[in-house]
Amino acid sequence: MPFSDIVAVSGLLLTLTTFMFNLAWPRLHEALELDEKQSGPQARKRSREQVISVFFSCALPLTCTFVALFYVNLPAAVRITRSSTLDLWDFDVGRTLYVLVACALLAFAALNVWLTVRLIAKWCHLR
Repeated sequence: MPFSDIVAVSGLLLTLTTFMFNLAWPRLHEALELDEKQSGPQARKRSREQVISVFFSCALPLTCTFVALFYVNLPAAVRITRSSTLDLWDFDVGRTLYVLVACALLAFAALNVWLTVRLIAKWCHLR
């Protein structure tokens, strides 16, 4: 498979997973905004159930997807970075885009790990 095809597939997967993240964001945000100091065991139980549901249906799958995509693209990105020289005027656009896509995957993976940890902390505080 030519390198340009690999860049195109990686960009497409980044776009697809980012779209999935945008669809899941309202549910993630709602679960993270739940009040931890609720009175009554039933309200706390409903909130715990909502947080754990969002964790398993949104946060965990997205985190696994972004981490896996980053991990798959990391070796090639490191190889490109090691073998390349910094040149502001004469650079290979395909290789540069590939490294930028890998950096974007790292950023989204880190964001999703952070959101997942926050959901776990929210669930623990609601106990």
